[in-house]
Amino acid sequence: MSNKACMYLRLSRDDGASDESNSISSQRELIKAYGKDNGLDISLEYIDDGISGATFNRPSFKQMINDIEKGLIQTIVVKDLSRFGRDYIETGKYLQQVFPEKGIRFISINDNYDSMSADSNDTHLILPIRNFINDSYCRDISMKVKSSQAVKRQKGEFIGAFAPFGYLKNPKNKYELIVDKKIKPIITKIFDMKIEGYSSNAIAKHFNELGVVTPSKYKENMNGVVVGFISKQGRWDSKMINRILSNKVYVGTLEQGKQAKLNYKSSKRVNILEDDWIVIENAHQSIVSDSKFNIANSI
Repeated sequence: MSNKACMYLRLSRDDGASDESNSISSQRELIKAYGKDNGLDISLEYIDDGISGATFNRPSFKQMINDIEKGLIQTIVVKDLSRFGRDYIETGKYLQQVFPEKGIRFISINDNYDSMSADSNDTHLILPIRNFINDSYCRDISMKVKSSQAVKRQKGEFIGAFAPFGYLKNPKNKYELIVDKKIKPIITKIFDMKIEGYSSNAIAKHFNELGVVTPSKYKENMNGVVVGFISKQGRWDSKMINRILSNKVYVGTLEQGKQAKLNYKSSKRVNILEDDWIVIENAHQSIVSDSKFNIANSI
């Protein structure tokens, strides 16, 4: 086995943008200094920047575990346990089961913990308590974020990552939607054609013949990321048309809180009952009138 030590560095939005002590560069410098003072050859580093400690589904962390399986690593060094992870159960599994079985030395500098010299009290009592505290911190942050989001939704503020097709985020206020004048004619045309008797499939076919940009392509061009309304062929279809026709955002109504994370440890999202959605009318400028929206949806 190669006698190599690695450093694991992690930072997430939960830590706060102004928390310089937890920045990647600060973690790196601290660990480098520790390695120099203690004769450790820390030649590898794994970085997960912008990923919560509540999950262990992190690209660099998984690569580190993979390299452990290959026998490339003997020692892992972190700034503190919260950088390694904030999930009480999973963190404990790695520290008390996985790493000992693999013969991995684990060092947490600020916790003054080194598995090579730690006694049973450190491993089986003190570490679990610290892990539990880190886990509780993650849960509290999740609750605060949810509470803050709920307040913004109740105030009619848009908190989505990307504005709906036909709208832009106001440069002066990212929580406010403003009409995208380039796309407004497309939205209007969809409702007009529907009222004139065209099927959603016929509208999609018409747009494809004209080469009208699809919502996914437009978002990709605007943000470099394909989100929502995904069409592998980059072509309009009846589902896209129907999503637009049924979306009340075009009459100025914000419907938010339709989904939520299963819990603070899971990234899985579940649907929320419609009665529990947060719906705010006249939240922003409409593109179509209420009467046109209702007629189009009644056909």
